Amino acid sequence: MKRLTCGLAAAGLLALAPMAATAASLNEAFAAGEVSGHVGAYGVWNKEKDSDRDGFISGSASLSYETAPFHRLSLGLGAWGTTRIHQRNDGDYRNDIASDAIIHQAYLRYSGDGWGQVVAGRQEIDLEWLNDYVMGLVIEAAPVEGLELTLGWAGRQAAVDLDEVSESFAKMNDNNGLYFVDFQYSPLDWLVINPYYYHASDMFRAPGLKLTAEYSLVDGLDASTMAQFVHSGTPSGVDNGNYFWLEQGLAYGDFAFSGGYMKANSKGVGGIDSFGDQMPFEEGNNIYSEDARTWYLGLEYQWQALSLAALYGETRYDLGAGRVKEKELNLLAGYTLYENLDIEAAFANVRNDNSADSYHTFSLALVYNF
Repeated sequence: MKRLTCGLAAAGLLALAPMAATAASLNEAFAAGEVSGHVGAYGVWNKEKDSDRDGFISGSASLSYETAPFHRLSLGLGAWGTTRIHQRNDGDYRNDIASDAIIHQAYLRYSGDGWGQVVAGRQEIDLEWLNDYVMGLVIEAAPVEGLELTLGWAGRQAAVDLDEVSESFAKMNDNNGLYFVDFQYSPLDWLVINPYYYHASDMFRAPGLKLTAEYSLVDGLDASTMAQFVHSGTPSGVDNGNYFWLEQGLAYGDFAFSGGYMKANSKGVGGIDSFGDQMPFEEGNNIYSEDARTWYLGLEYQWQALSLAALYGETRYDLGAGRVKEKELNLLAGYTLYENLDIEAAFANVRNDNSADSYHTFSLALVYNF
């Protein structure tokens, strides 16, 4: 599921943000620090075919604090807590919320003189194949105009959001971690060239390329085209995988339309999705399965504080004994009740040729961000 609390929209944004006012002393650095967080309620209800319903309702709150820069260094800390309000069956809450309290941010940031920043510790990240919170070292830089660079190493990872909280920061790649480098280059105002590389020594080596073009067809009608390909090579070479994704979008007034096609090769995607992705579906259970081929259509509407979205797609994939088809329908609605207070509802209906894998789920979130 997409992130429900206001977090990091894109890893490169922080590198381009101006540095906060520098403190003259350590006391001033702490006194002039910034506080952020959220208070929210979340409920989810699931129903599998020929099975009982399950679900839970929870409340959560987070508090994050970062000092003002002192000699270009700032300290950040954040804690997240969740409590169970109701669950339909024993274990429903704990299946998704593995920990009631977690320190999800604990980092030291060095802000460069106009070139970017270096962050070490527990931090949020949002790259093409690496999401949620990681413990590691991330460097963000803008060495020349039009070029943004993100590179680093992540040794542990945790999911922390309304719908899922990890028990702790788990080791990545058998404690060897994940190395990554991501370039975003804009040679033209309408074009972004995004080569990247992910290296997990015991799992995969994955170079990829993403191209995004945003342009206007006629007055009032805007378009976007995205194409991406990644190859994931495994140490043995037996389970090497490829993944291709093409998407076309159109926007007119308050409406937006999107359509896309995704394809995994006959052996899957080589594990590149192990630490995160950017899929368009709420569920998307089999889009990375062996020989998976997926198409989808989406429609969005935005009017003042109201947003509505619908997406339908079909995936055909190889289950060994033959090809299987899975259909998915997503319906989403969001509304800003007051400043920083949002409510969001999401419905997903999954229909698989194997009836045991068919289900529907509905979630409702109310969040105040500060």
